[in-house]
Amino acid sequence: MDMFEKLKILTDAAKYDASCSSSGTDRGAGGSVGSAAACGICHSWSADGRCISLLKVLYTNYCEFDCAFCINRKSNDVKRTAFTPRELADLTIDFYKRNYIEGLFLSSGVIKNADYTMELIIEAIRILRYEYGFNGYIHSKVIPGTSPELVEAIGLLADRVSVNIEMPSAESLARVAPDKSKAKILTPMRAIQSRKEQATQELALYRHAPKFAPAGQSTQMIVGASEESDLHILRLTQGLYDKYKLKRVYFSAYIPVNNDRNLPALDTKPPLLREHRLYQADWLLRFTNSVQRNCWMMNIQCSMNFSTPNATGH
Repeated sequence: MDMFEKLKILTDAAKYDASCSSSGTDRGAGGSVGSAAACGICHSWSADGRCISLLKVLYTNYCEFDCAFCINRKSNDVKRTAFTPRELADLTIDFYKRNYIEGLFLSSGVIKNADYTMELIIEAIRILRYEYGFNGYIHSKVIPGTSPELVEAIGLLADRVSVNIEMPSAESLARVAPDKSKAKILTPMRAIQSRKEQATQELALYRHAPKFAPAGQSTQMIVGASEESDLHILRLTQGLYDKYKLKRVYFSAYIPVNNDRNLPALDTKPPLLREHRLYQADWLLRFTNSVQRNCWMMNIQCSMNFSTPNATGH
């Protein structure tokens, strides 16, 4: 398979991942290739009106997992392909030199296991950083179940890292993504948060201490594929901000791509308005003080006690 066909398959497969936005970090070129700016990445707009973009792609759509909501699940009959680390690094740097992109958003299916996949991703980013001197923004996904050593390695290479929480509860996750678990997701998330706190302390003491995921970590959950209410989702979101110091929690309206008895029917429309309202609520969670936030959450609880949740979970 040639590179163009690989690119076509793996960029299309990445379109369901919503968790990419502004980089949140500033880093000049400093004699290297590229730079990262806090004003935005991935079709964001900076203060002066510039549109800033990145290459959003999967490393591979081969996958050992059988998540009911994913088009690339193991049991689906789809065309499969994968980059090599060198191919992905060459593609990214060529796109940058042509001024097509300013950064990279990299996710992946699972080849063999989480650690093997992460080793391939790390090698691709290592080539970009050290062989090509690419200093632009890189956001990398971390596969659930990745070992602490590889979490450390990817955090030293990427600007932002993220572990997708996928579903709003452990019960829903076990039903629709049996190969994943709460522990496999939260363990690397906690490792990222702890290592980032350590790096911050080291930088306060040593000016040239290595930075670890300087743009922080984020996550994503699917909305509308399970029965949890908006209040449940918002409480979970606030817990993630408090416990793991996430920069963002992204919400993805459930899009039916598989006919699976554990999911709503294929004719279900994506709950886009619900997704929008959750983003509005998320803004309040992130930018109000604790007293205002608690009062606001109590008001939501009271309003839900006097109303019957509809099919969308409101």
